[in-house]
Amino acid sequence: MTDCHFYIFKLILAVVSAVETNYLYQLNQLSRDIEGVQILKGISLKILSGEFLALLGPSGSGKTSLLRLFNSLDSPTAGILDYRGKSIEDWDIRLLRQQVGMVFQEPVVVAGSVHENLTICQRWEKPIKPLSDLDLLATLDKVGLKSIDMHMDARSLSGGEKQRLALARVLLNQPQVLLLDEPTASLDHTLAHRIIRRVAELHREMNLTCIMVSHDPTLVRRFAERVVFLHEGQIAEDGPVTILDRPTSAQLQAYLAEER
Repeated sequence: MTDCHFYIFKLILAVVSAVETNYLYQLNQLSRDIEGVQILKGISLKILSGEFLALLGPSGSGKTSLLRLFNSLDSPTAGILDYRGKSIEDWDIRLLRQQVGMVFQEPVVVAGSVHENLTICQRWEKPIKPLSDLDLLATLDKVGLKSIDMHMDARSLSGGEKQRLALARVLLNQPQVLLLDEPTASLDHTLAHRIIRRVAELHREMNLTCIMVSHDPTLVRRFAERVVFLHEGQIAEDGPVTILDRPTSAQLQAYLAEER
């Protein structure tokens, strides 16, 4: 099955799913102000379970500000944000962030071994079933780090390895949603594609909903299924990834012309 046929198949399933179930996320006239400056302006958006959606746009367009609302790292100033049919404000924050994991632009690596970084959450909250070394190895294998020594200092890892370690730590929570805030911005082109290719494979294998902030149209074309293009805090264009080949908004046309 080609990528195009796979996307069409998923789109058909998504339409059927939308009729039978609620959307995973529903945003209605969402706004976000920071120190009197309106960063997001009346965002209305619906996201289905299992999508790989890219938030694309120039610096300052509101991509990261929008992403941070999806797991309540920040709160909207106005409007409605529902997750699984319930206001995100009504969710228990620990349960929400277990279901909605986030990988940041700069990977968070604490002092200690790879093993300690993977099990850091167990320091504060005793899990029902403690993670075994087999669990850890299986998750490291998912992100291409199976051969790594779990007792080595995590801070000695390369930039790409640290980012994959951060991804593995999120996956150990068995999330249903994966938020990615330009996770490959500081990596070279080849390594960036390798990491997002693995994310795309996990998206398919685990039926993860992925929402990725990016400024790289090439990366988005290769791996995303849907694109939401933001311009000055508003959605200028929203559609399948093919809109990058046939943009209709003047804002997206100008952005792609500058990126060439």
